[in-house]
Amino acid sequence: MPISGGINEKSDRAISWTCVSILYSINIMDLRKTTIFLFHLLVIFIPLFFYAKTDELFEFNKIMLTYVFAVGIVGVWVARMIIEKRVIWKKTPFDIPLAVFLISQILSTMFSVHMRTSWFGYYSRFNGGLLSILTYISLYYAFINTFKKEEVFAFLRTVLYGGLMVCLYAIPEHFGHSPSCLFITNKFDVQCWVQDVQSRVFATFGQPNWLAAYLIMLIPLAFGFLIDGWKNWSHRLIYSALIIVFFATLLFTASRSGLLALAIGVILGGVLFFACTLFSRSAQGLMRTMWKPLTLTTIVCAVLFFVFGKPFVPSLEKFWKTITPVTNNTASQSATPVQQSGTQLESGGTESGVIRSIVWKGAMQVWKRYPIFGSGVETFAYSYYADRPMEHNLVSEWDFLYNKAHNEFLNYLATTGAFGFLSYLLLIGWVYVCAFRYMYASSSPRSTLFTVLILSGFTALHVSNFFGFSTVFVSILFYLTPAWIVMLFSEDEGYQKKRREGLSLYQWIGLISLLIFAGYLWRSVWRLWQADIAYSLGKQYTAAQAATPAFQSLQKAIDLSPNEALFHDELSSLTATLAVSASTQKQASLSAQLMQLALAESNTTLSLNAVHLNFYKTRARVLITLSQLNPKYLDEVKLVLEKAHELAPTDPKLVFNLAVIAESQGDKAKAKQLYETAIQMKPDYGSAKDRLKGLEK
Repeated sequence: MPISGGINEKSDRAISWTCVSILYSINIMDLRKTTIFLFHLLVIFIPLFFYAKTDELFEFNKIMLTYVFAVGIVGVWVARMIIEKRVIWKKTPFDIPLAVFLISQILSTMFSVHMRTSWFGYYSRFNGGLLSILTYISLYYAFINTFKKEEVFAFLRTVLYGGLMVCLYAIPEHFGHSPSCLFITNKFDVQCWVQDVQSRVFATFGQPNWLAAYLIMLIPLAFGFLIDGWKNWSHRLIYSALIIVFFATLLFTASRSGLLALAIGVILGGVLFFACTLFSRSAQGLMRTMWKPLTLTTIVCAVLFFVFGKPFVPSLEKFWKTITPVTNNTASQSATPVQQSGTQLESGGTESGVIRSIVWKGAMQVWKRYPIFGSGVETFAYSYYADRPMEHNLVSEWDFLYNKAHNEFLNYLATTGAFGFLSYLLLIGWVYVCAFRYMYASSSPRSTLFTVLILSGFTALHVSNFFGFSTVFVSILFYLTPAWIVMLFSEDEGYQKKRREGLSLYQWIGLISLLIFAGYLWRSVWRLWQADIAYSLGKQYTAAQAATPAFQSLQKAIDLSPNEALFHDELSSLTATLAVSASTQKQASLSAQLMQLALAESNTTLSLNAVHLNFYKTRARVLITLSQLNPKYLDEVKLVLEKAHELAPTDPKLVFNLAVIAESQGDKAKAKQLYETAIQMKPDYGSAKDRLKGLEK
C-alpha cells in the first residue's frame, strides 16, 4: 500500500479528536472499568496482531500496539488519580526487585555502546529495550492498582480465549491453509511463506518457538480452570477442549524446547502441589478432586502426542509409515518470500545445539569485557562480533547476524552485566518466594491451585528462554505474573461510587495536560510505525529496481524518524547505485549530486551508529560502487574494511574482501597472505581457495 506523505493532517486530527472525546466520558467508576476493558483487549489483540507491510511483520507490530495500549491504560489510571484527588498506588512485595532490576537496565543503557538501541531495542524487534521494560513495569502497577481478586480470574479466562483464537489461526496451517496467506494474497494456502509453515506452524507469532513459548504458559492455566470447574459440565467441556487445542498446536510447532519446557513446568507444578498438600491447609482438599481431570488430560495429551508427535520421536515416524501410504507433500517449496524472520538457528542448517553452544561461548566473552553493566541493553548484535568464536565460521550459518544470544539469561549477562543478570534472577526468584509465602499462609484452595499452575507456566517459560529469548507477548505475561499472584491472595477493598462532583480548574488543567501528553505519545508511536512501513516499501521498490518511488519512500522514512541509522544506510546504498546509473546515461551533474548524497547518507549512518558491523559493510559496498566513477574511493574501502575487521576480527569475509582489494591494487603478496588467512579462519572457504589458486597461476 503506497504511503501518503508522513503524518498527514487527518492523522493529527484523529488523535486530537480522540483525546477531546475522552474528556466527555470521565466518570470515577467508568475509568476503572475502562482500564480493565483495555487490559482485556490487550491480551486479545496483541497475540493476534501482525501487519504485512512493515519490514518485520510480527514482533515490531506487537510492540507498537503494546505502546498504544500502555499509553491508554496508564493514562486512564492517572486520570483516576486526578479525578479522585488521591494517589492510587499500592505497595507490593515486588517493588524492590522491580526497582533494582529497572536501575540495572537504566545504568546499562547509560553505559551502552549504543544508547539509542538500548532505549528502543534492536531495530525491528524493539522488545527488550529500556522503553519496553518501562512499559511492562507500568502495566504491572496499573494492573495491581486496578483489578480486584475476582476480576483476575475473569482476566485469566480472557488470556486463554486469546490463546484459543491464536490456535484456531495456527491449526489450519498444519493442514496447508494459512489465514495469513488469505489476508496477504487472497489464497487460502501456505504459498505466501518462505518457511515451511505446514511442518512448523507459527500463526501470528512469526516463529514456531515463539508460539510454543506462549502456549506453554497457557496450558497449565487452562488445567487450573478445568479443575476449578470440574463439577460443571459446560466448564469441563470448554477447558478440556482448550487443553486439547493448545497441546495439539504446541505439537504442530514441532518445538523441542517448548515441549521440554512444558514437561519441566508440569513436573515442577506437581512437586509444588504435593508440597502444598503437606504444608498448606488450603491445598489438602484439592487432592480428591484433582485426579479425574489429571487422568483425563494425561490420556488425551498422550493420544495427541502419539498421533502428532512424529517430529519429536523418530520411531513414531517409522511406525506411521508402516501403516499409512507415503504421500508427496511439497506445500511450501515455491513459497513467495513475504517475510523471512529469525536466523537459521531457528529454521534449519547446522544442528541448533551446536550453534547455540558457540554463541553462548561468545556471550560469555562479551560479559568478560563488560563485567558490571554489560555492553548495553539489547546491544548483543554489536558486541558479539568482537568475541565471536572462530568455530562459528564452520557452521552453515557462519555469516548470519545474531542480535540475541539465544539464551535469555546469557543475553542479560552479556548486555547488562553482572548487575543486570543478578537483578533479573532476583526478580524471577522473588516470584517463587512470594508465591510460597502466600500459599503457606493461605486458606484459599482456589488461589493456591491457580498460583501453583501459574508458577508451572512461569517455569516453563524460563526453560524455553534458556534455549531462546523472550518476545513481546510472553514478556507482557512475565511482568503480569507477579501481579496475578499478588492479587490472588489480596483482600478486595470496599469501593463505593462517589457522587459525581464538578471538577476544579486544576483538575481540568491536569486532565487536559494528560490528554495532550498521551496524544503526543500516540503520535510518536504512529510516526515510528509509518516510518517502518515507508522503509519496507522503499526496500521493495529498490528490489524491483523502481528507483524514484524507492527514493521517495526511504526519504519519507527518514523524515518521520531521522535518527534511525538503518534508513540512512538503505538510502546511501540506493543513491550510490543511482549515481552510477546517471553517469552511464551521460547525466554528469545528477550523477555528482547523487554521489555526494550517497556519501553524506553513509556518513550520517555511521555518525548515528558507529558500532553496527553491517553499516561498515554497506559503506564498503557504497564506496566500491562509487569507485566506478572515481577510483580514489577504493583506497577508502580498505580503511572501512580494516575498521570493520577491528569490530569483527574473526569474520573471514572481511579478510577475503581486503584480499580482493589488495589484488585489484596489484599487491599480490599481500593478497596471497590475506587469502591464506581467510582460509585459516574458515578452512572450507571455497571462494578464498579459488581466488588463491588463480593468484598462484
